[in-house]
Amino acid sequence: INAEYMGKLNRIKFSLTMSLLPKISTLLQRRCAGSLVGGLATSNLRQVVGNPTPGKKATHVMPPYLKPELLRPKRGAFTDKFVREWYLRPDCPEDPHNYRSRAFLYSVKTVSFAAGAEGVRVWLSVLLSALQPDANKLALSNAEINLDDVHEGTTVTVLWQGKPVFIRHRTDKDIAAARETPLSELRDPQRDEDRLPDPKWAVLLAVCTHLGCVPTIGEGAFGAYFCTCHGSHYDHSGRIRQGPAPLNLVVPPHKRIAENVMFIGNLDKI
Repeated sequence: INAEYMGKLNRIKFSLTMSLLPKISTLLQRRCAGSLVGGLATSNLRQVVGNPTPGKKATHVMPPYLKPELLRPKRGAFTDKFVREWYLRPDCPEDPHNYRSRAFLYSVKTVSFAAGAEGVRVWLSVLLSALQPDANKLALSNAEINLDDVHEGTTVTVLWQGKPVFIRHRTDKDIAAARETPLSELRDPQRDEDRLPDPKWAVLLAVCTHLGCVPTIGEGAFGAYFCTCHGSHYDHSGRIRQGPAPLNLVVPPHKRIAENVMFIGNLDKI
């Protein structure tokens, strides 16, 4: 049995070997042919191009239009020779130094510089005008009040820079009461004549110095100005007499520029 089995096994091996042998020989032939072709291609390429060699050091060649004597000018940025040959080329044999072209170029440069300076001036004027306040705001910074309707003993309220202002035509009684008050009784001591140079007219900013309320007119303990919010009492000079307000009413810059005109604002504009 063993001999018969071994015989069958040998016959199977032989048949497999005979069947695979053509395929193996074909693969070997293709691989050998590819290596031969690659080798031939590489050798032919080397014959045409040559073997690679290290690069040579680059050499700088001066262009023919740059002459050695022009690379180092003797005076200023260029030599006289360079200027005459490359900048002021003579067009007319009668003018070898090209004075006509030079005068033309200088005139063009002068006009260009003048135009540039004028452009800078216009640009600066526009910039400065843009930085200045608007004309409407400048107009609101000053006010002229007509006093014809402000009779003695009356008070009017006007607007100045968006804030209310009291203008009172004071009576002799108001002036006497304000000037006879001793400074020791005042929280913010100020004399009436120092606050109001014109005794007949009291110009006061109608903003309470406590929390910015607008006081009422003709009320309070002194019959002048009274802040109903927290009970601050002011006299006819605008000085704080009672209540939580720490300071007197502000006196804006003002001046009577005519018999019936009161100016409030920048006095330098008068």
